[in-house]
Amino acid sequence: MSFHESCLDIRIEVRGDHTVLLAGAGVGDDEYVPAELRLDEQIGNSDGWFAFPGENFTETAQGIELELREDGPWLVAELKEGSGEYRERQGINLAQHIGNDGGRLVWAV
Repeated sequence: MSFHESCLDIRIEVRGDHTVLLAGAGVGDDEYVPAELRLDEQIGNSDGWFAFPGENFTETAQGIELELREDGPWLVAELKEGSGEYRERQGINLAQHIGNDGGRLVWAV
């Protein structure tokens, strides 16, 4: 099960050179605990495209946002290409890569 199906208040925060996913993660019986995961640990930038696995996408991104879509939460941003120009907005579906393990957000790799 993807994390978004068992979490509340899903959001992101850009903290300097990295981006963090935050949520109230379900632990059962309608109980939730604060949880966070540093997205730059596994998501990178490959010539203006999100790369998974990868790392440190935040360093070459602008307009970083979270979009809640029907198929889950998407991380979206404009990513810098090798030429130094920013590619149009790109997205990666976090629901395909992150799970909730008893109240901890974990990479599903």
